[in-house]
Amino acid sequence: MKLTCVQENLSKALSVVNRAVATRTSLPVLSNVLVATERSMLKLSATNMEISTTVMVGCKIDSEGAVTVPARMLSDLVSQFDAGPVDFELNPETLELSLSSGKYNATLKGISADDFPPLPAAEPGTVLRIDAATLKQMIDLSTIATATDDSRPVLAGVSISISPDSLVFAAADGYRLAIKKLNAETDVGRGVQIIVPRSSMLELSRILGDTNEEVEIVISPQATHAAFQVAGIQMISHLIEGQFPNYEQLVPTDCSTRLLLSTAEFSKATRIAAIFARSGSNVIRLEIDAGEADGGTVSVSAESADIGGNSGVIDAEVDGEQAFIAFNARFLGECLGTIHTEEVEVQLSGATSPGLIRPRGDDSYTHVIMPMHTVR
Repeated sequence: MKLTCVQENLSKALSVVNRAVATRTSLPVLSNVLVATERSMLKLSATNMEISTTVMVGCKIDSEGAVTVPARMLSDLVSQFDAGPVDFELNPETLELSLSSGKYNATLKGISADDFPPLPAAEPGTVLRIDAATLKQMIDLSTIATATDDSRPVLAGVSISISPDSLVFAAADGYRLAIKKLNAETDVGRGVQIIVPRSSMLELSRILGDTNEEVEIVISPQATHAAFQVAGIQMISHLIEGQFPNYEQLVPTDCSTRLLLSTAEFSKATRIAAIFARSGSNVIRLEIDAGEADGGTVSVSAESADIGGNSGVIDAEVDGEQAFIAFNARFLGECLGTIHTEEVEVQLSGATSPGLIRPRGDDSYTHVIMPMHTVR
């Protein structure tokens, strides 16, 4: 193998594939990145056996070949090279990869490409194409509610339901539920439901970044893997087996108190209360006063036996009864952090029933949080 590519493009590609490199493994080859020529381009691939990422980089190829080399060392080395061409040359007998850039030369000892685990193929199956910005938003809105442990594997991922006229992302960890819906023609003939691991969703969100290109999603016929491809990058993730809970029945349908309040003010009051909540039981209390016919208030408070307490009062439009409810400070803060409309809507049905939170005027996003039991 002998080729030349641009340092900037190579460094960017390595920063993407390196996030799929296994950090703890008994197989040395999984700590390596596959460097190979394919379709007149340089192919860089890495896998941790759950996620596989491949980036294609434009280059000038003099001879074909493949090898695996330590991922972190290659990335660190290339990032220190000056802007300009980087030359690769592989000795097929010793499996040593030589790199040169300007005044600098280096040699990395590799492992045969034959020892690198075969990457899952993007098998022909269900295909969906979606705008990258829309997909990233759906990922970010839903992933915050995934479980971070594997006690119930199906909750450690995002449920993606695809029908001919809609796409729905949902996540739940037993304490909260996030649902984001998109009404659109998907060109999918029949309904498909998969569960993508949380780690894969987070990595895909990073890959999408600020790109505005179209993303192609391919789900294997057996629903064991899903491939996401955009801008020369392909990420393949294994899928979680099992049945995701029927989350629709967890969404409250009735409410006795409905609030409309400033998202910015509510978020600020929550952040201040969280300072005290985290030193105690991590509880934030909301006390709603219906007030007069033209308005009302919401008191947002928290207290710690060791530190002290606080209370902030913000104006709100209150429809219904006076109410009291307590939420986990982190859950409430993370929920409000995903809402970017000027006003937020909160629906309550008593101190022991889940609270529903959504952007005002946007029924496509719903966040449900279970209350915390506390003495008023």
